[in-house]
Amino acid sequence: MKMVIKRFITEIDRRRLFILLGGISFVIVFLLSGNIVLKKYRGLEKSILAKKKEMLNFVQLKEEYLREKDKFDYAERRALSPRGMESPIIILEEIGIRTGIKEKIIMLKPLEEKVEKGYLERGVNVKIDGIDLNQLINFLYKIENNKALLLIKGFSMKSRFDNPNLLDVDISLAVISKVSG
Repeated sequence: MKMVIKRFITEIDRRRLFILLGGISFVIVFLLSGNIVLKKYRGLEKSILAKKKEMLNFVQLKEEYLREKDKFDYAERRALSPRGMESPIIILEEIGIRTGIKEKIIMLKPLEEKVEKGYLERGVNVKIDGIDLNQLINFLYKIENNKALLLIKGFSMKSRFDNPNLLDVDISLAVISKVSG
Protein backbone atom coordinates (compact mmCIF):
# COMPACT_ATOMS: atom_id res chain seq x y z
CA MET A 1 0.00 0.00 0.00
CA LYS A 2 2.86 2.34 0.87
CA MET A 3 4.44 1.60 -2.46
CA VAL A 4 1.33 2.51 -4.35
CA ILE A 5 1.07 5.86 -2.58
CA LYS A 6 4.81 6.56 -3.06
CA ARG A 7 4.59 5.69 -6.71
CA PHE A 8 1.48 7.82 -7.16
CA ILE A 9 3.19 10.82 -5.51
CA THR A 10 6.40 10.43 -7.53
CA GLU A 11 4.55 10.09 -10.81
CA ILE A 12 2.29 13.06 -10.24
CA ASP A 13 3.68 16.41 -11.25
CA ARG A 14 3.46 19.63 -9.24
CA ARG A 15 0.56 21.09 -11.17
CA ARG A 16 -1.67 18.07 -10.65
CA LEU A 17 -0.65 17.92 -6.99
CA PHE A 18 -1.78 21.52 -6.44
CA ILE A 19 -5.07 20.82 -8.23
CA LEU A 20 -5.61 17.70 -6.12
CA LEU A 21 -4.78 19.50 -2.86
CA GLY A 22 -6.98 22.44 -3.90
CA GLY A 23 -9.87 20.07 -4.61
CA ILE A 24 -9.44 18.32 -1.28
CA SER A 25 -9.24 21.70 0.48
CA PHE A 26 -12.38 22.86 -1.33
CA VAL A 27 -14.29 19.74 -0.25
CA ILE A 28 -13.13 20.17 3.37
CA VAL A 29 -14.09 23.88 3.40
CA PHE A 30 -17.43 23.06 1.76
CA LEU A 31 -18.21 20.37 4.36
CA LEU A 32 -17.17 22.60 7.29
CA SER A 33 -19.20 25.56 6.03
CA GLY A 34 -22.15 23.27 5.34
CA ASN A 35 -21.92 21.99 8.91
CA ILE A 36 -21.85 25.57 10.25
CA VAL A 37 -24.83 26.56 8.09
CA LEU A 38 -26.73 23.46 9.23
CA LYS A 39 -26.10 24.32 12.90
CA LYS A 40 -27.29 27.89 12.30
CA TYR A 41 -30.38 26.57 10.49
CA ARG A 42 -31.26 24.26 13.39
CA GLY A 43 -30.77 27.15 15.81
CA LEU A 44 -33.11 29.28 13.71
CA GLU A 45 -35.72 26.49 13.67
CA LYS A 46 -35.61 26.36 17.48
CA SER A 47 -35.87 30.14 17.59
CA ILE A 48 -38.88 30.06 15.24
CA LEU A 49 -40.63 27.50 17.45
CA ALA A 50 -39.93 29.62 20.54
CA LYS A 51 -41.29 32.72 18.80
CA LYS A 52 -44.42 30.84 17.71
CA LYS A 53 -45.04 29.79 21.32
CA GLU A 54 -44.44 33.37 22.42
CA MET A 55 -46.85 34.63 19.76
CA LEU A 56 -49.50 32.15 20.90
CA ASN A 57 -49.00 33.37 24.47
CA PHE A 58 -49.47 36.98 23.31
CA VAL A 59 -52.65 36.03 21.44
CA GLN A 60 -54.02 34.40 24.60
CA LEU A 61 -53.04 37.45 26.66
CA LYS A 62 -54.73 39.71 24.11
CA GLU A 63 -57.95 37.68 24.27
CA GLU A 64 -57.88 37.70 28.07
CA TYR A 65 -57.24 41.45 28.07
CA LEU A 66 -60.16 42.08 25.70
CA ARG A 67 -62.49 39.94 27.86
CA GLU A 68 -61.46 41.81 31.00
CA LYS A 69 -61.73 45.15 29.18
CA ASP A 70 -65.27 44.28 28.09
CA LYS A 71 -66.17 43.47 31.70
CA PHE A 72 -64.63 46.72 32.87
CA ASP A 73 -66.39 48.74 30.15
CA TYR A 74 -69.71 47.12 31.11
CA ALA A 75 -69.16 48.01 34.77
CA GLU A 76 -68.08 51.52 33.76
CA ARG A 77 -71.30 52.01 31.74
CA ARG A 78 -73.31 50.84 34.73
CA ALA A 79 -71.38 53.22 37.01
CA LEU A 80 -72.16 56.08 34.61
CA SER A 81 -75.87 55.17 34.54
CA PRO A 82 -78.15 57.94 35.81
CA ARG A 83 -79.86 55.22 37.83
CA GLY A 84 -76.67 54.97 39.91
CA MET A 85 -77.26 58.46 41.28
CA GLU A 86 -80.52 57.37 42.92
CA SER A 87 -80.63 56.42 46.57
CA PRO A 88 -79.61 52.81 47.19
CA ILE A 89 -82.66 52.45 49.44
CA ILE A 90 -85.01 53.41 46.58
CA ILE A 91 -83.25 50.99 44.23
CA LEU A 92 -83.52 48.11 46.73
CA GLU A 93 -87.18 48.86 47.50
CA GLU A 94 -87.94 48.68 43.76
CA ILE A 95 -86.08 45.37 43.51
CA GLY A 96 -88.04 44.14 46.55
CA ILE A 97 -91.33 45.11 44.88
CA ARG A 98 -90.34 43.38 41.60
CA THR A 99 -89.34 40.18 43.41
CA GLY A 100 -92.32 40.24 45.78
CA ILE A 101 -90.34 40.47 49.03
CA LYS A 102 -90.74 44.16 49.91
CA GLU A 103 -92.80 43.35 53.01
CA LYS A 104 -90.09 40.90 54.16
CA ILE A 105 -87.37 43.55 54.12
CA ILE A 106 -87.24 44.55 57.78
CA MET A 107 -84.25 46.89 57.66
CA LEU A 108 -82.64 49.20 55.10
CA LYS A 109 -79.86 51.07 56.87
CA PRO A 110 -77.76 53.53 54.84
CA LEU A 111 -74.01 53.52 55.38
CA GLU A 112 -71.43 56.26 55.04
CA GLU A 113 -70.75 57.53 51.53
CA LYS A 114 -67.17 57.20 50.32
CA VAL A 115 -65.44 58.77 47.34
CA GLU A 116 -62.48 56.77 46.10
CA LYS A 117 -60.54 57.09 42.84
CA GLY A 118 -63.29 59.07 41.13
CA TYR A 119 -66.15 56.78 42.20
CA LEU A 120 -68.86 57.41 44.78
CA GLU A 121 -69.77 54.41 46.91
CA ARG A 122 -73.07 54.61 48.78
CA GLY A 123 -73.64 51.60 50.99
CA VAL A 124 -76.69 50.10 52.63
CA ASN A 125 -77.33 47.17 54.96
CA VAL A 126 -80.39 45.08 54.16
CA LYS A 127 -82.02 42.61 56.52
CA ILE A 128 -84.64 40.27 55.09
CA ASP A 129 -86.56 37.80 57.25
CA GLY A 130 -88.49 34.72 56.20
CA ILE A 131 -87.79 34.33 52.48
CA ASP A 132 -87.32 31.08 50.64
CA LEU A 133 -84.28 30.23 48.54
CA ASN A 134 -86.05 30.93 45.23
CA GLN A 135 -87.00 34.44 46.34
CA LEU A 136 -83.44 35.06 47.51
CA ILE A 137 -82.00 33.92 44.19
CA ASN A 138 -84.41 36.19 42.30
CA PHE A 139 -83.49 39.11 44.58
CA LEU A 140 -79.75 38.55 44.06
CA TYR A 141 -80.27 38.16 40.30
CA LYS A 142 -82.07 41.51 40.16
CA ILE A 143 -79.24 43.12 42.14
CA GLU A 144 -76.61 41.67 39.82
CA ASN A 145 -78.41 42.68 36.62
CA ASN A 146 -79.58 46.12 37.72
CA LYS A 147 -78.87 49.11 35.47
CA ALA A 148 -77.01 50.72 38.36
CA LEU A 149 -73.73 49.16 39.46
CA LEU A 150 -74.56 47.34 42.71
CA LEU A 151 -71.76 45.59 44.55
CA ILE A 152 -72.45 43.03 47.29
CA LYS A 153 -69.86 43.65 50.02
CA GLY A 154 -71.11 41.20 52.65
CA PHE A 155 -73.62 38.38 52.80
CA SER A 156 -74.88 36.10 55.54
CA MET A 157 -77.75 33.66 55.48
CA LYS A 158 -79.30 31.55 58.23
CA SER A 159 -82.18 29.12 58.10
CA ARG A 160 -84.95 29.77 60.59
CA PHE A 161 -85.42 27.52 63.58
CA ASP A 162 -89.22 27.47 63.29
CA ASN A 163 -89.19 26.72 59.52
CA PRO A 164 -85.89 25.49 57.98
CA ASN A 165 -87.21 26.25 54.46
CA LEU A 166 -87.22 29.98 55.24
CA LEU A 167 -84.09 32.07 55.47
CA ASP A 168 -83.00 35.20 57.33
CA VAL A 169 -80.56 37.16 55.19
CA ASP A 170 -78.22 40.08 55.91
CA ILE A 171 -76.69 41.78 52.87
CA SER A 172 -74.28 44.67 52.85
CA LEU A 173 -74.10 46.28 49.43
CA ALA A 174 -73.06 49.48 47.72
CA VAL A 175 -74.19 51.48 44.72
CA ILE A 176 -71.15 52.60 42.76
CA SER A 177 -71.38 55.66 40.54
CA LYS A 178 -68.84 57.79 38.70
CA VAL A 179 -68.21 61.18 40.26
CA SER A 180 -68.52 63.88 37.60
CA GLY A 181 -65.60 66.25 37.18
